[in-house]
Amino acid sequence: MELSPADLLLEGQNRCLDCGAELGNSPLYKRYRVCPRCRFHYHLPARQRLELVTDPGTLQETNPALVPTDPLGFADRVPYRERLAQAQSATGLSECVVTGTAYIGGMEAVLAVMDVGFMGGTIGSAAGEKITQAAEMALERRIPFVLLASGGAPRIREGVLSLMQLAKMVSATKRLRKKGVPFIAQLASPTSGHLLITVASNADVIFAEPRALIGFAPRRQARQATGQALPEGSQTAEYAMAHGMVDAIISRPELKQRLAMVLDLLGFKYRLTASRRTRPHQVERPVAPAWERVQLSRHQERPTSHDYITRMISTFVELHGDRLHGDDPAIICGMGYLAGEGVMVVAQERGRGGEASRHRGGRIYPEGFRKAQRAMQMAARFNLPVITLIDTPGAYQGLEAEEHGVTEAIGATIDEMSDLPTPIITAIIGEGGSEGALAMSVADRILMQENAIFSPVSPEAAAELVYRNTERAGDAASALKLTAHDCRALGIIDVLVPEPEGGAHTDVDEAARQLERLLVQSLLDVQMSFKRTLIRKRYAKFRRMGTSSTVFENTLAAQAAEVQEQVIRSAKGIKSRLLRRLGRGPRAAPTPRQ
Repeated sequence: MELSPADLLLEGQNRCLDCGAELGNSPLYKRYRVCPRCRFHYHLPARQRLELVTDPGTLQETNPALVPTDPLGFADRVPYRERLAQAQSATGLSECVVTGTAYIGGMEAVLAVMDVGFMGGTIGSAAGEKITQAAEMALERRIPFVLLASGGAPRIREGVLSLMQLAKMVSATKRLRKKGVPFIAQLASPTSGHLLITVASNADVIFAEPRALIGFAPRRQARQATGQALPEGSQTAEYAMAHGMVDAIISRPELKQRLAMVLDLLGFKYRLTASRRTRPHQVERPVAPAWERVQLSRHQERPTSHDYITRMISTFVELHGDRLHGDDPAIICGMGYLAGEGVMVVAQERGRGGEASRHRGGRIYPEGFRKAQRAMQMAARFNLPVITLIDTPGAYQGLEAEEHGVTEAIGATIDEMSDLPTPIITAIIGEGGSEGALAMSVADRILMQENAIFSPVSPEAAAELVYRNTERAGDAASALKLTAHDCRALGIIDVLVPEPEGGAHTDVDEAARQLERLLVQSLLDVQMSFKRTLIRKRYAKFRRMGTSSTVFENTLAAQAAEVQEQVIRSAKGIKSRLLRRLGRGPRAAPTPRQ
C-alpha cells in the first residue's frame, strides 16, 4: 500500500497536513495522534497503540527476542540485514509486530499489534511466526485474540518464504474459529496483502479506523489493472464498510471501550433461569377483521425493529456486511444483552419516514440474508441465543437481487437455521411477507404481535390472482388466515404478544415491554435443552406443520360431510314442524282451492 502524505507527518509538525488545523496543543492529537478538526488518524507506533487499548500494567510481552533473518542473502542498493538494523534502530522493535497478553477493560486477551514504521509493516518469516504463535496461545488458553493491523504486504526481500506466512496465519486463525475462540481485528492505515487476507477470511469482528487505507493491492497497481482512475473514496475504511467487509468504523478514543464490550459479549457466559414457571394471564380482546390487522401491521408509525432493539437490548454492538459483496440496511445484526443475557439479534428493518427509502421498506437484498447467516454462525460459535425480529413485505424482487443470488441466499438462510446449535426465538412484529419472513423464522419458538400478519403473499396480490380484483383485498386477507389469532389456531406460532389498545404505535414503550417479557419467557423455555435435543425438537415442530390426506380419507371426509349436512337439514325440519304445532312458528300458507 502507498502511504498518503498525511501518514508521513514529521515529528514537530504543528498543522494537520490534511485540513491545516492546529495540532501542537491538542490533547486529542497528543494522546491519540488524531486531528481535532477533521479526525484524521496519523500513524501511531505499536507500543503506543498497546498503551491506548490495554489496562495499565497488565501487558506481558511474548517473543520479544524473535528477530528476522536474511534467508535469501537479498541485496539491492542496501543489504537486507542493514535495512533490518536501520528499522530496528528507528523503531526500537525487533520486528514489525509486538505480541503479548493483557487485559482490555478487565477482559484478558492475546494481542498482536503491527507497526507500519518498521519496513512498512511488511510480513516476513519472523512477523508471520509471531502472529501465528500469538493465535496459538489464544487457542491454548481459550482467551480472545486481538489483532491491531497495519501494513501487511509480503516482504519481498524474503521471497516466497514471505508468501508462505499467509498460509501459516490463515491456518492458525481458522483453528480459533473452529474452537469458538473470539478473533477481533482493528484495521489502521494502511492495511493490505497478507494481513487483509487473514483478517477478512477469519476474524469474527472487524473494526477499522476512519479513512484508513484498506485494499488488497497498492492503488498504483489497482489503477494499472483497471486502466482507469479508481472510484472516489475507493480503498478506504468507508468504502470497505459499504461493500460489506468491515463491521464498524471506530475512532481510536472509542476503541478500548468497544473492544471491551465485544470481548465481554463473546466471553463470560451465564444463562437466565426462572425461580417459578408461572404463566401470566393474557387478556384476549375481541378478534378484529383481518383487513384491519393488515392496516395496523403497515401503519406508518408502527414501531420498527430499531425501536424495539433500543428499548429491549442493552450494550448493543451492531455488525455490518456479508464479507462478500455489501451491507444491506434492511437487516440489522448485532450482539447485546436481553434481560442481562448475551444474545445475537437479527432483525428486519423497514425504516420509517425519511429512512424508509434507505431500508427499501424492509425488502431484503441477498447481502442481507448472507449477513444474517454470518451473524447466526457467529452466535453458534459463541453459544449466543439468536433473536430474530420479522417485519418485511418480502425479499427484493429486482434483477439485481437475481444477479446476486437471492434464491440461494434465502435457501441457505433457512438451511442455516434448521440445525443451528443454539436457541432461536422469532418475533413477528409487523408484516411477515412470504419467503423473506420465513427465511428468518425457522425457530424453536415463534411469537407474533397481536396486529402483525404472516402470509405467503400480500392480500392485494392474492385478490388479483384469485378474484381478478384488487379491491377485494379485504376478502383475500380474511381467506388467507394471516392474523396472529389465525396463525396460532393453525399451529404456526407459539405465543400471541398483546399490544396496547389501538396498536403498538399508540404506546411503543408498553409494546416493547410486552414483547421483551414474552421473549425472555420463551428463551427460558428452550435454552436449557441439549443441542441435539434442541435441533430434533425444532425439526419435529416444522415437520408437523400443514395438513394432508389420502384419496380414501378425502372420500370418507366428503361422505361424512354429506351425512352431517343431511342430519342438519332433518333437524331443522323437525324443529320447524314442532314449532308450528306449538303455535310458535310461522304458519304455512293456506292451500288454494281447486
